[in-house]
Amino acid sequence: MEIATLAGHKSDTQLQGVMFSHDGRRIATVSLDGSARLWDGISGNLLGVLGQESPGLKLSYMGPDERDQEMNSVFSQDDRFLAAASLNGTVRIWDVERTSLLTTIIGHDALVEHVEFSPVNNSILLTASHDRTARLWDIDGVLTTALSHEYPPTFAVFSPDNVHLLTGGGDSAAHLWEVVSGRQIAELDTHETVQSATFSPDGSRVATASLGGRVLVWDVASRREVAQLKSRDGLLQVQFSPKGDLLAAGSAHGTAQLWDAASGAELATIKTSGRLPQAIFGRDGNLVLTATDDNAAHLLKTDGTEFKVLIGHQNRITAAAFSPDGQLVVTGSLDRTARIWSIKDGNSVATLKGHNDELTAVAFSQDGQSLLTASRDGTVRIWSVPVGTEKVVLRGHSGAVDSAQISPNGLYVVTTSSQDRTVRLWAAQSGREIAVLASREDEANRPALMRAAFNSDGTRIAIVSGDDSVRIIRAFQTPLDLIDYARGIVPRELTACERRHFFLPVEGEVGDCPS
Repeated sequence: MEIATLAGHKSDTQLQGVMFSHDGRRIATVSLDGSARLWDGISGNLLGVLGQESPGLKLSYMGPDERDQEMNSVFSQDDRFLAAASLNGTVRIWDVERTSLLTTIIGHDALVEHVEFSPVNNSILLTASHDRTARLWDIDGVLTTALSHEYPPTFAVFSPDNVHLLTGGGDSAAHLWEVVSGRQIAELDTHETVQSATFSPDGSRVATASLGGRVLVWDVASRREVAQLKSRDGLLQVQFSPKGDLLAAGSAHGTAQLWDAASGAELATIKTSGRLPQAIFGRDGNLVLTATDDNAAHLLKTDGTEFKVLIGHQNRITAAAFSPDGQLVVTGSLDRTARIWSIKDGNSVATLKGHNDELTAVAFSQDGQSLLTASRDGTVRIWSVPVGTEKVVLRGHSGAVDSAQISPNGLYVVTTSSQDRTVRLWAAQSGREIAVLASREDEANRPALMRAAFNSDGTRIAIVSGDDSVRIIRAFQTPLDLIDYARGIVPRELTACERRHFFLPVEGEVGDCPS
């Protein structure tokens, strides 16, 4: 006896896009575009609509290759999420309870025919595509490791050798972790609230800065404190010079201090702007850049004497960075422009115009051929160096962009916005958004601190997202890298039929395989 008719879709549903949840309480029906409808599993009543359906999509309109593909959708093992493939290669993960979009996975270059949640981990999704790749994702769009904290951390810093990660900011300790295992190996307790921390260039030491004004230097191998430096003001940032022989710390009161990292002797006190309180070391460690409230940037020697003054901005400077070869410096300003300067003569090489609000971050690519600028207007722009012509604009954030960084190989850009509460990954060449790596939809009226940074070879991203964990995300450099990783975690060799099912190379003839 027919109990109910599930009707209302405006386009055809997927051939394998109609299913019960594991507990039988719900039924999902999924359209070809990845939108879905949720129904009561007993009465057949409509419970909710997931996404905006594209009307008029029909299997008969598709090409013969697409028409025969049995695209599927699937509930997670705990029935909290629904993963739905679509014809354009996009996979959407829906929050079933909230009937809202959790993640959009954009990475495959062709139709995704198969999606499947791990039977032992509801947060891992497997996808197989006609682009000849099978990929593993977590529910935020990529595979991650989570490092749990008692208090929400505010920073995460990779060691130069990518072995360790420093986190903290929510309590009096800087937490030292092994990146690969996710195991905490030490708590460096400062007995004051830690504001920031950093590794020395060789990774052997750690410097922590506290709000009370103390800088402590620690030996990583022994986990012991080896030096203590005192600031006049509460500290915001601390960093080693490129040679590791100097330490610089900036304060909210408009001063930066330089110390000898070995002896702890103070070398200079430098006046800075509250908009850019930290001093920034040049690539060789012989020059320091500071900004002042007179809208100028000052290039100083490490004894505090002035080398060049960079004058041209019409408002205060908010961000700055040296080029990898040490010949150029870029500054961003409240005047909505960035300027590229020659260090040799202090002249402005190019003025970058295009943003509609103040700049929040600037950064060069590792090869020095490109630089990016981030702004409170919600966009990130990539420019050519040194001429300053605009190459691409990254649009997708709905709030001010706080930080942006180009990956070391130049393939990706990671951006954060505490205002729209997301961390996003982009393709640097095209400006295409690849994935939303983290988002905070709860407590929408309270901005969540969002921070992200690549490690030194660009294979991992550390994300701070306003909760009690730091996540390490794998950034695969090529599809082959991802395939090799997926093969590495499968506990046995795939059969010939399984290899063909996931579009992997198969040697010899393969007989009939079960669908």
